[in-house]
Amino acid sequence: MSSIFDRVRAELDDLGDRVKDAVESSKLHLERSSLIGIRSKVAYKLGMLVYRRDRGGAVTPAEVDAIYAQMDDIVAKIAKIDKEIDGLGAEDVRVDEKPAPPADTAEAEIIP
Repeated sequence: MSSIFDRVRAELDDLGDRVKDAVESSKLHLERSSLIGIRSKVAYKLGMLVYRRDRGGAVTPAEVDAIYAQMDDIVAKIAKIDKEIDGLGAEDVRVDEKPAPPADTAEAEIIP
């Protein structure tokens, strides 16, 4: 028979695990947001290179390849973080997994 102290200890351990997961998830979301900002800047640079090239400016293939390499690296890092985030909440139920059942329609009663 488990004592009340064993149950309290188990609940505290469970709470500690959930807090640790929440902190880890927050760190990953922050890192992901930072990478998305960097990705936007790299996309801007790529757009400006294409614009300059299309307007007759000098753009070397090496410049374009370097920007593509940066973008590929950032996209891979974001995908890795997304997998880590998904792995943290693997046992949690998510709202988007299964839609709610349709609600019955009802008529509203108007009270004078």
